[in-house]
Amino acid sequence: MGEIAQLRGCDFIQREGGLIHITPEAGSTKSGSAGLVPLHADLIGQGVVEMARAHGDGPVFYNRSLGRGGGAANPYHKKVGERLARWVRDLGVDDPHLQPNHAWRHLFKTLARRAGIDLEIRDVIQWHAPRSIGEQYGYWPIDVLAQAIEKMPRFGIH
Repeated sequence: MGEIAQLRGCDFIQREGGLIHITPEAGSTKSGSAGLVPLHADLIGQGVVEMARAHGDGPVFYNRSLGRGGGAANPYHKKVGERLARWVRDLGVDDPHLQPNHAWRHLFKTLARRAGIDLEIRDVIQWHAPRSIGEQYGYWPIDVLAQAIEKMPRFGIH
């Protein structure tokens, strides 16, 4: 969740549909490196890229001027994640064994399996380590990852 909460407007790219560039320049990343992740056409259609780009180099999901300073030990994007976790709990996800924000990764895996997305593609999208030397060879073209993302269901807003 932190990798998403720390995104800046400049991390949203209008190319090949729409991409987010997860990068250490915005904050910490799971692997310490940068990568591109395609956005689902439904998000693109809702204008998420344009909305995000309007923030320029600034953060998309929080307003620094409303914070109380932030800092390395307590970055703004961490607070965004904490608020999101509270919201998920308020929605009724109250199992103490589930961490609300980490559960998004689990949900993605479940829905991706249901959609028939290849195991290796699921792992690449979530930046999970390759299981073998062979999986490290080559690169994953964005169009292949985007086709996989399009297999994911659209979420309705109630």
